[in-house]
Amino acid sequence: MPTLVLKDGTAVGEVPAICRYIEEAHPTPAVLGETSKEKAEVAMWERRAEQEGFAAVMEAIRNSAPGLKGRAIAGPHDYEQIPELAERSRLRVKNFFADFDDRLGETPFVAGQRFSVADITALVTVDFAAKAINFRALDEHCSLRRWYDALSSRSSMAA
Repeated sequence: MPTLVLKDGTAVGEVPAICRYIEEAHPTPAVLGETSKEKAEVAMWERRAEQEGFAAVMEAIRNSAPGLKGRAIAGPHDYEQIPELAERSRLRVKNFFADFDDRLGETPFVAGQRFSVADITALVTVDFAAKAINFRALDEHCSLRRWYDALSSRSSMAA
């Protein structure tokens, strides 16, 4: 689990909590949105990227990777892998790519007119899908490819 350890030793876990802390500490640029409407839209699209994309990639990995045998669900308890879930997850990832391609045909960034944490989550999902489950479908999706290439060329994404 990602954890941000502050100078005073406080450990902040969970990505949304870490993002909120960073946004409060460094409000410019506002990647969680500026207005109430923007904040709601960013939260909605970030959640969709996480649930529809990233979670599907993780489910595919956890239900197929030999090293995760008996650990198909994160947490303190053991769960056996279900290979059929890995296949279903690949379909979910395929649908995520198609849905986000449609979205990015309407707007330059996932949550609207400005770069946001929704773009970060979606970009990580696309990269993770390619590397972890060998799912490469950018060539089939023009808008997703345009967005991906533009975001990948940002200096902040090289880190």
